[in-house]
Amino acid sequence: MFFEKEILSFNILGVYKFSQRECHSNNKGRNFSALSFRFCSDAVLEDSKGKYQMTDNCVTYVPARLNYKRNATKDEFIVVHFDTTDYHADRIECFEAKSAERLAQLFKDILDCWDNQKVGYKYRCSGLFYEILAECYAQNYTQPNQNSKIKRSVDYILKNYKNSNLSIREIADRSFMSEVYFRKIFKKEFGISPQKYIIELRIQYAAGLISTGCFSLTEIAGMSGYNDYKYFSVEFKKIMGVSPSDYQYNFTADWLPKKDT
Repeated sequence: MFFEKEILSFNILGVYKFSQRECHSNNKGRNFSALSFRFCSDAVLEDSKGKYQMTDNCVTYVPARLNYKRNATKDEFIVVHFDTTDYHADRIECFEAKSAERLAQLFKDILDCWDNQKVGYKYRCSGLFYEILAECYAQNYTQPNQNSKIKRSVDYILKNYKNSNLSIREIADRSFMSEVYFRKIFKKEFGISPQKYIIELRIQYAAGLISTGCFSLTEIAGMSGYNDYKYFSVEFKKIMGVSPSDYQYNFTADWLPKKDT
């Protein structure tokens, strides 16, 4: 989840304030991400994954290249448009702020800083955006379950998911349990199978490598734990919605060198 990321690199493109009534819009895959704070809203955002009810004090992340609809009778918010290569998603994410006053003030401060454009304003805006991200992280942080039966296995996955020979049997052994029982406990704690968890880690890592423009797609597949490029391409498209080559063509900065497979 975006709000659970502990660190993020970004480039701010703009900060804007909107106060709209009777808004009905279709947004077609904008080439930037957006993070907003809503002061007064009854908006409903809808993407291919579902509908999201906005409320007062709602913080919302909309990833780049996502098609979505927005319908509202009232919608007042400040939004930061930015680029990042550190996080990729295919759905809207949001939460209702617990410490709304703090976040509301930070969004007002970054808007004021961006609008005034005093010397060094981009550095100051970056600092404020880091504060916003830190506050979002703090309000969504959940203390890891140190008593989890599978903690050793999860730690092992995080250290070794790029190893193409990694097996569920090997992972389950770290928690001294059968593979069947491990799969059951893992699914209960994470909501997905351990194999899907590993695939998502690999594809997120691969997407980050593609965004650097420093490696060929074949190299990236191998670095991400795939010996078979075709299988890597299939898994990448399932997670990211486009093939690795389309992702490279459409989403890598124009000045970065493109490398073929």
